[in-house]
Amino acid sequence: MTRMSLSNRTGNDQRLRWRFSGCVAAAMAVNGVMASAAATQAPPAGIEAVLQRVATVAGALGSRQAAEKLWGVPLDAPVVVHDRASGTSWQRNSVTGATVPVALRKDQPPANTCTLIDGVPSVLLLLPLPADRDGLATLLWHEQWHCVQAALGLPAAEGDTAHLDSEAGRTALRLEMRALAQAVAETDDRQARQHAAAALGFRALRSEAAVPSTRARDEEGKVERNEGLAEYTGRVVAASASNANAAPAVVEALARADVSQSFVRSAAYATGPAYGMLLDRWSPSWRSGLSATSDLPGLLAETLDVPLSATDLARAGDTYGTNAVRAEEGQRAKAREQRSAEYRQRFLGNDAVRLSLRTPSVSFDPRSLFPLDDAGTIYTPLTVRDEWGELTAESGALLSKDWALLSVSGDPVEGEASRWTGPGWTLELSGGWSLGRDAGVWRLTKALPSSVDRPGNDNE
Repeated sequence: MTRMSLSNRTGNDQRLRWRFSGCVAAAMAVNGVMASAAATQAPPAGIEAVLQRVATVAGALGSRQAAEKLWGVPLDAPVVVHDRASGTSWQRNSVTGATVPVALRKDQPPANTCTLIDGVPSVLLLLPLPADRDGLATLLWHEQWHCVQAALGLPAAEGDTAHLDSEAGRTALRLEMRALAQAVAETDDRQARQHAAAALGFRALRSEAAVPSTRARDEEGKVERNEGLAEYTGRVVAASASNANAAPAVVEALARADVSQSFVRSAAYATGPAYGMLLDRWSPSWRSGLSATSDLPGLLAETLDVPLSATDLARAGDTYGTNAVRAEEGQRAKAREQRSAEYRQRFLGNDAVRLSLRTPSVSFDPRSLFPLDDAGTIYTPLTVRDEWGELTAESGALLSKDWALLSVSGDPVEGEASRWTGPGWTLELSGGWSLGRDAGVWRLTKALPSSVDRPGNDNE
């Protein structure tokens, strides 16, 4: 399953970051505490072959050169693979070539991501890897870009794109993606510009429908600068290994996205590469001027000189199946109302188990997010690590917008000591923590040490 990981790395600042997680490998320096184990711990069967496959893809003729040509810096972070079956992580020693174990910190849930290991930005990839070479290369170079984005002046930032789950937002986004697909695939320059202009028109309609519109544009821009540029890099560099054109893969990705059940946080994986390739076509130097506030559709609009009136856009909509999309999204909106009511009962009812969060690290599937208005977002599946332990919710959980509260279904809740289970979830508690029901409410508590130094302790 493809997943993404989010990490709250800056406390109150909450500069959250999410990543594809489920197919390739991440680069990490070997933790010092593992040095003695490296000589005795044997890797699971097949790990050496996996690392060799990653090394072959990373060293493919032209790939590293293409990556550096795109951004002007090497994309060569070390790579680590994580085997979920054994719960172990591995990398090749850069000097000896030996396969050695790597220790992930407790606050690092395994995910496809770029993460700091002993202060070194490293790519972490989950097994099994994508079966096809292009899929593996796209994932690898996607994560490699995340390891250099801060140095490029493009820091990771999460965007709140809940408006992409509304009927109007989804309708306009699907039409935008269909227009982008035709623009990327079209070889005739004039027609390609017309399709691109239509895509920008649908984008504007979507932003205007959201409230407030300026914030909607800004939030989508954050995700496209983060995941959109990473996926653009992955697609372009993967194609360079075989001297191929990335356009067919980008068009195919847009077609797959068109039938997605959720676009929240995931739409940029399809739109980012498309806008990047169109900018390559008509404004080749666009990457050199990017900043932390750059807007890819805005850059394309500045390049094009094909304005569309509202009438032109309405007429153009017939080209992209407007009536069919509107009908489909109308039906989905009705079903969504019912799902929303069911989710409120599950996660906000009296039986729900609510866990406070302080420094959460989260892994989830970005294709299935369900915004629940002001209550937060449903993530299915979801893994959360915090100071109290780890919760795995295969059937979903509700995260509040400020990442301060996690809710899962109750009734029944079973367990004792450090292990608890409920409908579709499992909770493993760290030492000293306990779960119990107090006045009808499930609460986490932490036991005080047997001897506590505090003022007045000697007189108690």
